[in-house]
Amino acid sequence: MTASPGLLHMDHPVKAFYQFFLDLIIFTIKSVFYILESLYYTLLPQRFRKLKDISGQVVLITGGGGGVGRLIALNFARLQARIVIWDINQEAIKTTVDLLAKHGFHDCKGYVVDISDREQVYQRASQVTEEVGPVDILINNAGIVCCKPFWELHDRVIQNTYNINIISHYWTVKAFLPHMMRHNRGHIVTVGSVTGMLGTYGCSDYAATKYACIGFHESLLTDLKAHGYDQVHMSLICPYYINTGMFSGVKPRMQPMLEPQYVADRIENAVRCNEVWCVLPNSIRMLTPLKCLLPAKMCWELMYRVIRGPESMMMFQGRGRVASG
Repeated sequence: MTASPGLLHMDHPVKAFYQFFLDLIIFTIKSVFYILESLYYTLLPQRFRKLKDISGQVVLITGGGGGVGRLIALNFARLQARIVIWDINQEAIKTTVDLLAKHGFHDCKGYVVDISDREQVYQRASQVTEEVGPVDILINNAGIVCCKPFWELHDRVIQNTYNINIISHYWTVKAFLPHMMRHNRGHIVTVGSVTGMLGTYGCSDYAATKYACIGFHESLLTDLKAHGYDQVHMSLICPYYINTGMFSGVKPRMQPMLEPQYVADRIENAVRCNEVWCVLPNSIRMLTPLKCLLPAKMCWELMYRVIRGPESMMMFQGRGRVASG
């Protein structure tokens, strides 16, 4: 007997409903497990956690000539990784390479790269692959900040901030991701910022690029997982102000600046634990959802009167140099 078109039509919504119900049950069961797993690792002391061995792996750090990038390089060198430094400043690269050599780590190479130049990125990427080997861990750390009200930003500054802080991520990832995908192995680190979660005074260009970093990172993660590349790990790092020359002069009221070594240590730990999302410090992570829950006027009073965010940023004396944060 042939079913009528009407009955066939009715079957599809029913099947769709049962499939949705089944997916919901599986999601609920897995959610309970993931919550318990997260609590377990949160409470488990660091010394008891099993950390990923990265000895012999090639770690490439953009903006590795100074600041947090230099400390990241030293941290990973101590783990017997092979370090590649990309920076626009030749003297800064030499300082980092010499520092690692001073500590007994001679397996480090530095390249002068303008990461805003797509063709130069691709050219240097091929050179790294030939001279050092395929990159296993890519840390997109470089960034630049100007810190001026929107109406004082020159067009050139806006374009440069976008080119370095986010557009360059497309070029570096496109250069090194294919090898990771072929072997379903690797790690990409995106150094964003808390300003990519909460817009900040004087950062209409910088904050926007960091928002873009978060969107780029999360979308890429979705692409990889949806296509079965589960072993190409990704870590998004969103630090608060870091005590480097990048935000020189800024005096936060509520929360002191983060020390560069602490940030470098947390980035190393995020990679070795395959941590997906790392906000520094954790207290900021708890506060960010409030901007969607509290009245807008209340959020402004909190930011302006209590935290005094705009006031602290008005003391900015940074050099607008390439760094992390």
